[in-house]
Amino acid sequence: MPESDFIPIRTPRLLIDEFKTSDYARLQEIAFNINHNADIHAADGYCPFYTFQVDRGTPNRDIIIRQKVSEFLIKADRERRQEPRSTYRMAVRLPNGKLIGNTTVDMLPIEEDGKKIYGDLGYFIDPHYGEHGYATEAVRGLVHHFFKKYAKLDITAHPANKFSRKLIERIGGVQVGYNEASHYGHGEPRAVFEVHKADFYRSCAFNKQMPNLFTVLINRQKEAALQK
Repeated sequence: MPESDFIPIRTPRLLIDEFKTSDYARLQEIAFNINHNADIHAADGYCPFYTFQVDRGTPNRDIIIRQKVSEFLIKADRERRQEPRSTYRMAVRLPNGKLIGNTTVDMLPIEEDGKKIYGDLGYFIDPHYGEHGYATEAVRGLVHHFFKKYAKLDITAHPANKFSRKLIERIGGVQVGYNEASHYGHGEPRAVFEVHKADFYRSCAFNKQMPNLFTVLINRQKEAALQK
């Protein structure tokens, strides 16, 4: 794979960097975990995850899932070659390097229904690592990278996907519309959200301040010790 223009992002618990060809086996495992999770929760109104999900009962389902994983890594390689680069399809890893998911942001504006849309966000986390806040942490790390260039991010989510909706709201997103057949939704309806830069940083301002607060406290303790 070519040299990357992306500087890896380290959050308190995660590393966000480029995908590698060596990620295939682990990404395939995640894809099968996603499909298994969808099968188990189908009766609960589980929302489709189009990147890897294949309907149960589809002929040659396992082969199709593996093909989707290959296509995903090919896209990641192609996108890193873009000049200028417009899509950042990033791996989400634990500090030990283990791949647990993805977060993607499209950087350049596109046109939809006569309206200019500034970016779109996508993500997934291995269901085995769900409910630990990893998705929110990874999204915040990459959206911070996006806001170095833009002041507003447009995000779409399936209206019934309460988990995605809550995540978007946690990073400062507000629903501003509804599309009957968004191109991001594979022809299905999508709720449309906007995240403004100021609202994003307001939503995680305390997290941003924490390292600085700890530094101030430590320095004060050192000063007090020297004065004794």
